[in-house]
Amino acid sequence: MKSLFLLLAILLSFCAQLSAKPLNILFFTADDMNYDSSAVFGGPIKDLTPNVDRLASEGMRFKHAYSTVAVCQPVRQTMFCGLYPHRSGSTGFTPVKPNVRTLHQQLRDAGYIISCYGKRKHMQPADQYCADVADDAISRHPQKLAEATRQFLRMAREQGKPFFHNVNCYDPHRPFIGMKGPDDLAGGESPSRWIKPEEVTQVPEFLEDLPEVRQELAGYYTSVRRLDDALGAVLAVLKEEGYADNTLVVFYGGDHGMSFPFGKSNSYENSSRGALIVRWPNVIQPGSVDQNHMVTTLDFTPTLLEATKLPAIPNIDGRSFLPALKGEKMTGWDHVFTVYNAAYGNNWLPMRCMRTRERSYIWNAWSDGTKKYHTENMAGLTWDAMTAAAEKNPAIKERTEFYTYRAPEEFYNLTNDPCERKNLIKATDSQAEIESMRKQLLTMMQSTEDPFANAFANRDNKELVQDAIKKHQKAP
Repeated sequence: MKSLFLLLAILLSFCAQLSAKPLNILFFTADDMNYDSSAVFGGPIKDLTPNVDRLASEGMRFKHAYSTVAVCQPVRQTMFCGLYPHRSGSTGFTPVKPNVRTLHQQLRDAGYIISCYGKRKHMQPADQYCADVADDAISRHPQKLAEATRQFLRMAREQGKPFFHNVNCYDPHRPFIGMKGPDDLAGGESPSRWIKPEEVTQVPEFLEDLPEVRQELAGYYTSVRRLDDALGAVLAVLKEEGYADNTLVVFYGGDHGMSFPFGKSNSYENSSRGALIVRWPNVIQPGSVDQNHMVTTLDFTPTLLEATKLPAIPNIDGRSFLPALKGEKMTGWDHVFTVYNAAYGNNWLPMRCMRTRERSYIWNAWSDGTKKYHTENMAGLTWDAMTAAAEKNPAIKERTEFYTYRAPEEFYNLTNDPCERKNLIKATDSQAEIESMRKQLLTMMQSTEDPFANAFANRDNKELVQDAIKKHQKAP
């Protein structure tokens, strides 16, 4: 009798597996959004992001999620191939190598229908980041994104296919809403709420508290609100179309930090840290918070493939954090290695960083005392206001000059200095920690075949370092 019951149980389990529907995925990203802009991550504007906050209450929020590289195209491509940029070929605004296998290819071969709304040009080649439908023109338009979502979900239903719905909102990337006046919508729909400069009562600590900075932050936070509108509109359609219960939702805000000095296009905490939320009905405990694991964009592809029970991509750098989503603890997730190579226009500013929850060590290969740093995060009101204030304020002058020229090495105690304002590289009592992180960084660079590994190992040889940079600037 027991054998009969056991056989019946096995048959029922087998039948359940056969009838189980494939897992759908909604992958939603914000563009240039600081991790702490939403209220649930400690944002300074009350009730700014009701939809992000609600999603967090329904899923798991990660306190320590990081972008492997803090600039648009490389990080997007890294998310969906699981390789460090120097391994995939996406060191700057360049496509991945032809032999790189992507999440999109794995899903397509498994019968998924795939979308890409926004940032399409930042996932190349298109045949490797394949999409059945794509539109780059509507990602600052919440209602248009909602309608596109409805059409895509109905297409998936008509074709009887599971879906990977990738929505990449351009907000809060520059241009920010309202910077050209009260009628300036920065190329999109009107947000459901406008933030006034007087509402910005708390300036991020890595910036300076100046009137122009608050003005620009008001435009930035207004753009964050429209991002939240877009997320809410897409999630509402997902529910209306009956897919909410069988869809894994990933929200990552943003692809890296905000486009302000010491943010995007650097290797700082506010460059790399992201707001990661994952909702998976009946699997993830609603309202849970992961504080133990440092995950990166490298890990998104292996995690999603394991969640969908599809074959893993061999020989990638990322690891699956699926056990963490189920509330389990994993070992070896206490540090991250982040990189930066080139800004738009092949502007090479190589940086490498080893980061733990308490410390960060940064190597600025490009910093030689004469070369000046310059990228898009210095556009707009904030940098001009900081440099103007520097003429009369010695502390701000020191800050702007440091940002312009940097130092070859930086070391920060994040416990006491979370916004990395005090470089402790010469602190006597920190030398043992610094040397340990140097060794850890070199090991990571060598094990991942980083082309700057030899230059870092011989970083006191300035000529060798500069030759390495020139070599890669000239590379096609």
